[in-house]
Amino acid sequence: MKRPLLHLLLLCFPFAVMAAPDTPATLTQSLDHIVAARFKPELPGVAALVVKDGRPVLRKAYGMANLELGVPIRPDHVFRIGSTTKLFTATAVMLLVDEGRLALDAPVKRYLPEAPPHWDKVTIEHLLSHTSGIPNLSMDSGYYRTTARLEHTLEELVAPVRDRPLDFAPGTKFAYNNTGYNLLGMVIEKVSGEGFFAFLDRRIIQPLGLKHTREGSDQQLIPGLVSGYRGDKQRGPAPAMLLANSNLHAAGGLVSTVDDLAAFMLGLQSGKLVSPKGVQRMNTEHLLPDGKATGYGLGTWLRKLNGKRLVGHGGYILNFYSQLEMDIDSGIVAVTLHNGDRFGGDNEVLSKQLIAEVQAWHPKAQ
Repeated sequence: MKRPLLHLLLLCFPFAVMAAPDTPATLTQSLDHIVAARFKPELPGVAALVVKDGRPVLRKAYGMANLELGVPIRPDHVFRIGSTTKLFTATAVMLLVDEGRLALDAPVKRYLPEAPPHWDKVTIEHLLSHTSGIPNLSMDSGYYRTTARLEHTLEELVAPVRDRPLDFAPGTKFAYNNTGYNLLGMVIEKVSGEGFFAFLDRRIIQPLGLKHTREGSDQQLIPGLVSGYRGDKQRGPAPAMLLANSNLHAAGGLVSTVDDLAAFMLGLQSGKLVSPKGVQRMNTEHLLPDGKATGYGLGTWLRKLNGKRLVGHGGYILNFYSQLEMDIDSGIVAVTLHNGDRFGGDNEVLSKQLIAEVQAWHPKAQ
């Protein structure tokens, strides 16, 4: 017996990927024009997905997945997502908080007894909100030319900063920090008794049916993974900088697709993973003691657009850009995955443009 087309699509993707029957052609065309204007078909490009109320209004790829072989990007291609991994890490932490196995206000030392004494006042929430004061190893001079090219364990990633003084008293300032998120990876492993990526797979990836989200190992073949390129439209493309993926880990070590990332965001925000109370906490802007807003929650960048709340995360690594964002007031998700350094402009600006276009549409406008 023939299976319905919708059923077959649902088997292939986390949710139906065709445009909804009531999606106006003009809206899809407008979104297409916004993205196409940024990318040349012969250069590195982007996979883009825009979802409204759980149904895609745009799912399309632009540019080349591999310039050397002349392979165009497809919407189902796999990209390195860099720091968008942090939203997965924060979700893993909040799953353990929901179960009472972690406490946000607990000192890191409770879970990592080997932590140095000057970290005694650093809490799990400080790590999640980038307010810990622990030095960020990836800001060291020459880090990406030397250290990041070599394989490291999680412990080795944290070791160089253990003996350094804190940059500021915990909780008093905001400073984006990859080392802090790798520490969270260590905490997740210690509390769960599993490897970080194994925990993500069991508790997030498999439950949501994500087909292509996994550790972005540079030691294994990853089916569908596109090539990364540095350079810009004026100078032309060159192969991306090579880094050991083990250095990215809980701060930026995943690969994924636009379909998987949209399904993850929808699953997270609808309470399929973390409790509604936990999701609300993640989406609440962290305030410093002086009342200054940081623009960040717990693993989420927070913005506003036309009075609507945007939550999500972006990433940049190995010349890949990623942006995963949701207007949680209007049910709009935008995902853009680039494989070129400066070939399509600012990811955050593009995300806002796409979301704003959907926000502005209503049936009477057609």
